[in-house]
Amino acid sequence: MLTGVRLKEKARLFEKKMRGPAHTIRLSIIYILAHGELPLHEIVLDIDKPQNLISHHMAILEKSGWVGKRTEGREVYYHLIDRGFFELHRMLVDTPFYHQTLMKRLK
Repeated sequence: MLTGVRLKEKARLFEKKMRGPAHTIRLSIIYILAHGELPLHEIVLDIDKPQNLISHHMAILEKSGWVGKRTEGREVYYHLIDRGFFELHRMLVDTPFYHQTLMKRLK
């Protein structure tokens, strides 16, 4: 178990990563994209918020490494990046909670 300075260093590594999904709209976007890649206009329709607001949240998710995008013509498609989920996994993997609780539920 980490404590003190080493714990603080590890927590700092994940702080920016965890800011990404730390909002209701961004969690909604992650949920929607977990079903597959979508163009921005469909995300806007699904969440029922203005496009500029969704674009703002997409930029935060992209910057924090949870979402990627590709352009096809004039359309921008968004998808989840598995790296964000693996980094969260990496943060918890050396804890008793991970081994005693999460792994049992995943079996």
